[in-house]
Amino acid sequence: MKTFFPLSLCFCLCMSVFTGCGSTETDAADSVKAIYDLYILGDTRGISSLGMTDEDISHAQKTYDNSLKEMIRTNFADSGQEIDEDTLEELCLVRKEALAKMSASVEITEETDGRATVVIHTTYFTESSLDADAFYDAREEALQQSFTDSKERQIFLMNAYTRNLITAYRNVTPSSDTTDITVECVIQNKTWVPANMSSFGSDLALAITGHH
Repeated sequence: MKTFFPLSLCFCLCMSVFTGCGSTETDAADSVKAIYDLYILGDTRGISSLGMTDEDISHAQKTYDNSLKEMIRTNFADSGQEIDEDTLEELCLVRKEALAKMSASVEITEETDGRATVVIHTTYFTESSLDADAFYDAREEALQQSFTDSKERQIFLMNAYTRNLITAYRNVTPSSDTTDITVECVIQNKTWVPANMSSFGSDLALAITGHH
């Protein structure tokens, strides 16, 4: 095992389906909050009220889950390790549960000519520290053990690391303060959406995991 795995990078939003599903009766803040609720909290009520179908919601969630799992697999593989499917499922589940503990408020700070500036105030947790602590604690555990070869040591480290990480996600406490994300929104097919979905997803990922 070369290093700990940067799971803070594993946050992908599939928001291309969120187009043309609402109406201009809702504002940009409603749309941004609905996306936040869907991907951070796992709450589909906001996105449903904007007109997104159950089928599209399910597709978006499955795409997100599959992308997260593939990134975790890749991170382990890059460090010369494999992760079994049961552990992968549990790791993804507890990470989503940690994200679901967050909260946010949303406000429109400017709106003119079909464009709006929205600010999200969100709580967060420092995922990089959580991840690093899980690895370093596993390394300390390994120092107390005797191994017949490096492969045995690597397997022990992986198992201890993932066990520590799962526990850490379960024990996540949201920050007492908030961090802000500014989102530029436009109207597409009668629906307010972030003007740059990729940038919004990246900014949200960084903010919610304490990197913003």
